[in-house]
Amino acid sequence: MQDGICIENMHDIPYVKSHELRPETTAIMTRVCAEVRRVVGSQVPCGVQILAGGNLEAVAVAQAANLQFIRAEGFVFGHVGDEGYHDSCAGSLLRYRRQIGADDVMIFTDIKKKHRFDVD
Repeated sequence: MQDGICIENMHDIPYVKSHELRPETTAIMTRVCAEVRRVVGSQVPCGVQILAGGNLEAVAVAQAANLQFIRAEGFVFGHVGDEGYHDSCAGSLLRYRRQIGADDVMIFTDIKKKHRFDVD
């Protein structure tokens, strides 16, 4: 087992849905991730998650900052979380990853959102 680092904008609250993310979130996450990559070197696997559901943005950041992975929310199932409803994103995320040449960026994902409200 190897340790790694996942960079996340955990305290960038209140969270907004991915379609409401502003360019400055992606820009600052790219800057932070590039600096972490520089400091820890290339031997430590690094990844990024951009909340809430900023999976396309995370792939772009990972590609720009030379990270190995992202953590994606809502990959195969839609869910209701603290930000409201999130739809699944596998199709658009995988197509975008291919489009920008980031096929080597791994995608780690929850099958169900880690913090969710079950609706019966």
